[in-house]
Amino acid sequence: MKEIITPAGTNPNLPFSAGVKVGNLLFSSGYAGLDASGNVPGPDIESQARQCFDSLGQVLVAAGSDWSKVVKVTCFLTHPERDLAGWNKVFVEHFPTNPPARSTVGCRLLNPAWLIEIELIAVVD
Repeated sequence: MKEIITPAGTNPNLPFSAGVKVGNLLFSSGYAGLDASGNVPGPDIESQARQCFDSLGQVLVAAGSDWSKVVKVTCFLTHPERDLAGWNKVFVEHFPTNPPARSTVGCRLLNPAWLIEIELIAVVD
């Protein structure tokens, strides 16, 4: 059975779930660097990556997990050649030791102002 995870303040009209828990695993949707109002917090990779992590942190908490239980992170960057160092800096802030497995992919996102989108898989006790 799957359990839909919906953090407080999540728009209920979106056509996807913030997270889905199956057994003891949590799968998040991808989060772009948007605040609760749908605004991009800044034009730089670090501010957008931190906002992604803030949103994903809410999904983790709603599912009963935390950053120490994240086992896989997938990141999509629109300008990997320019933004990889900034992405790595923010990633290490959240995972200073024992980092999860990670994939980073260069791509085009739906909105040209979005520099990053992140999704994760975590263990839920």
